[in-house]
Amino acid sequence: MRIKNLLLLLVAPALFLFVSCEREFKPVPIKYGQDECEYCHMKITDPRYGSELLLKTGKVYKFDSIECLAAHYMEHKDKSKIHSLWVPDFLTKRFIPAEKAYYLHTKNLPSPMGMNLSAFSNTEELNRVKKQYGGEVLNWEQVLNLVKKEWIEKKHKKMHHHMNM
Repeated sequence: MRIKNLLLLLVAPALFLFVSCEREFKPVPIKYGQDECEYCHMKITDPRYGSELLLKTGKVYKFDSIECLAAHYMEHKDKSKIHSLWVPDFLTKRFIPAEKAYYLHTKNLPSPMGMNLSAFSNTEELNRVKKQYGGEVLNWEQVLNLVKKEWIEKKHKKMHHHMNM
């Protein structure tokens, strides 16, 4: 019993140290007007749209819009290296997980890259804004499909068309 207690006394601090040294994965503050979008390379200027992708290594990619985050995510080769995706709540500007957010797609709330996507942490706030600005409600999968169809595929068609001229 004494050996067991002694072992516990020796192992507990080491275990605590190991657990406390684990990297915390959370979004980092965006320096608006200074940080550059990883996808389109524009300056990130609007806290209602600045988004982030965190890798398991701790590296953070910052984006000026939800659509840039979605496009980068879809074009990312090894999704197993991605820890999490974060979008700002349109009203509070606090980061929320992209997969848990509710999205409003409306031309009456233009986003930096023109796909007009805004994120909300709850349906009550989203519906209040929707009542004022109109639009359609999307989930994360629908956002990915919209960005793929309306942005990525069109970009590739344009590039293909210019190369064949």
